[in-house]
Amino acid sequence: MQFQDVFQKKHLIFDGGFGTMLLAAGLPAGASPDQWNISNPDAVRAVHEAYLNAGSNVITTNTFGSTVPRQKRGEYKPADLVIAGVKIAKEAIAASGKDAFVALDIGPLGEFLEPLGDLTEEEALEYFREPIEAGVSAGADCILIETMSVLDEALVCIRAAKTYGGGLPVLCTLTYDIRGYLMTGETLEDAVAALENAGVDALGCNCGVGPEQLVSLLPRFIACATKPLIMQPNAGLPEYRDGETVYLCGPEAFAAEMEKLANGGVWGLGGCCGTTPAHIALVSKLA
Repeated sequence: MQFQDVFQKKHLIFDGGFGTMLLAAGLPAGASPDQWNISNPDAVRAVHEAYLNAGSNVITTNTFGSTVPRQKRGEYKPADLVIAGVKIAKEAIAASGKDAFVALDIGPLGEFLEPLGDLTEEEALEYFREPIEAGVSAGADCILIETMSVLDEALVCIRAAKTYGGGLPVLCTLTYDIRGYLMTGETLEDAVAALENAGVDALGCNCGVGPEQLVSLLPRFIACATKPLIMQPNAGLPEYRDGETVYLCGPEAFAAEMEKLANGGVWGLGGCCGTTPAHIALVSKLA
C-alpha cells in the first residue's frame, strides 16, 4: 500500500510524544534528541516499537530538529541524522510485521524569518531542503511538517517539501492557541486557506493545546478545510509544578476527547507532548 491510498481510510492513527519518551530513557535535559539517531539508535527504535505495538499506523522520525540552525552545536550533519532516523523507523516497522508508514518529521528552524528575524526565505528554503532530500533518499513515505507557529515559515517549508520532496505527500500541522490563533496573529481560517493554497495533502493542529480545546475548535476547522484533518494535541494544557512542566490528561480522558474528534470528522489521530503509547493504544481503538 502506498501512503496516497490511506487518504481513503476513515481514520489513520499517528504516534504520540517522542522527546519525553527519550528523556525517560535517559536523554540529558537540553540535549538534541536527534543526535540519538546515531549515538543511541536502540533507544530511538524502542520508542518507535512501543508506538507500533500501541497501534500507530504512522510513526514519525526522530528528526524534529535535524536542520542546520538547530544543530549548530551538534557533531553530526542534519542529513546524516535524517538518514539514520528514517532507517531506524523503517527497521522498527519491518521488525513489527505491521503495515505502517514512516513520516519524515520536520520542525521549525528556531529562528525567525524577516522581518521578525534575520533569516531570509531563500536561506530557510535551503535549511529545509537538506533534511527533506535526505529523507526522500532514505525512503520516507510522507513529509510531516509540524509544530509551526509562524505561517510564513510553514509556507516556506511546504515549498521546500513540494520542490525537493520527490512527490511525497505533504502534511502540515500548526500550533494554535485556545482561541485558534497562531503566534503571529493569523486565525485558523486564514492559516487553513494558506496551507491549502500551498498544496498540502492534509493539515491540522499539533501541540499547544489539549484535546478538549481542539474539540471546541473543530467546527471551525470543518467549516473551512477541504483537506483531511490531523489532530495531535498535548496530554492536556501544561501545568508547572516544582519547576517542571507536567501534562495531567491521562490515557482514558485523552481518548474520550479524541473520540469526539474522530466522530466529528478528523482523519488523522495522534498525540504530542505528554502523550505516551498508553494514550495511543486507546486512541487506536477508534480506527
